[in-house]
Amino acid sequence: MKYSNDNVKLLDSILKKNEDFRKRIDEQHLPANREPCPYAVITCMDPRVNLESVGVLPFFKNGEIGSQVRIIRTLGGIAENRSLVVGIFLAGFKEIAILMHTDCGCSLAYSKIDQIIENMQENLSPAHWEKFKKSIGEPLVENLREWLHAFKDPKDAVVQEVNAIKKLDFVPDSLIVHGLVYDLLSGKVEVIVNGYE
Repeated sequence: MKYSNDNVKLLDSILKKNEDFRKRIDEQHLPANREPCPYAVITCMDPRVNLESVGVLPFFKNGEIGSQVRIIRTLGGIAENRSLVVGIFLAGFKEIAILMHTDCGCSLAYSKIDQIIENMQENLSPAHWEKFKKSIGEPLVENLREWLHAFKDPKDAVVQEVNAIKKLDFVPDSLIVHGLVYDLLSGKVEVIVNGYE
């Protein structure tokens, strides 16, 4: 399902797509009941990451769910503490796969940090820009890269992310965390960190 840029506003497009969806689905097949699943995939918000590559199927035409695996999408596939706490201690995550990918926006952010700063200066009011800069601190470029969790190489980044999760005070030793990288050009998933080892 694609959204066009032909002067159609996002909200209008969402509401139209929802109307089409409601006509197509069978409400009895919608996943209204929460089913337990000990597995989660934390991946990038980039829509090019095809979750079928790791066995997470899309919804069926009638609205029925294709997979119970929890999916958490963030910039770069960087774990977010609130999701981890709720996932581990309420949803019951026992095993997590961090799925980063090639040609990630976090890599682009690393290399184009000056453009991000320039665009922020152009689009924020001077007061907002100064407040943001103060919150990030100096040196601005290095601190902003760190704040964004921007990285050069997803293979190095996924190792760092797995290690960072395992070091969190609230993460139990029993949690298994894998580090994977999805190649956008081939669809291949490479295991960088095998959480069983």
